[in-house]
Amino acid sequence: MGIIELDTDAKIIFIKSTIITYGNSVTYELTQQICDEIENMWNEPNGVVEIKNTNYTVRFMIDAQYNSLIVPETVLQNENPKNNYIRIETFSKINISFVDGIGSNTGYFLTDNLYLNSTSAAHEYGHSLGLVHPAELNIIGKGRPSIMYPRGTLVNPEFQYDVNALPAQNGGTLYPIHRRVMQIDIDNLQLKDKIEKDIFIIGKFSNKYHEAHVKEA
Repeated sequence: MGIIELDTDAKIIFIKSTIITYGNSVTYELTQQICDEIENMWNEPNGVVEIKNTNYTVRFMIDAQYNSLIVPETVLQNENPKNNYIRIETFSKINISFVDGIGSNTGYFLTDNLYLNSTSAAHEYGHSLGLVHPAELNIIGKGRPSIMYPRGTLVNPEFQYDVNALPAQNGGTLYPIHRRVMQIDIDNLQLKDKIEKDIFIIGKFSNKYHEAHVKEA
């Protein structure tokens, strides 16, 4: 989730978000790594949106906050559309990182998914802005996968976990490190429509506080 700011002089559309982390397995350094990944990947394509016959560059600005003392009420009562609250732990009951729905501002990330350049945070950020997985998950022969393709997508061998594996077999699916944000992802944010309707918030308030998942005995 974030806010949209339009700079008509510089011809820039700014998307501004703050990632606020909490949990037993997070540090400020990891929080900053997550925010750097999101900001760098979403700025990489130098996205462009045309508004009233003028091209605007899209720029993402992602701030990092680590709050080890956060209380549920802070999340539940949040009214700032820039704020995204993410719990980070070494264990998840569903063994994957997630946000609380399409266009949400809260979630639960698994540390195993957050290695350097994993693209997991950038992918989940896309969900927080309202993006869904593409409908077609077999893109063999169609080049590099964009950021919203999920694990399990069938891709060219060079984008698999194992370049020698057969498609859909062990190692024969998308290795997430190969995903990239592309202009199509910027297009799918529908920024032109939002701005022309004077909508300057992207995403929705889910404001869900997560307790740490506990392994069953």
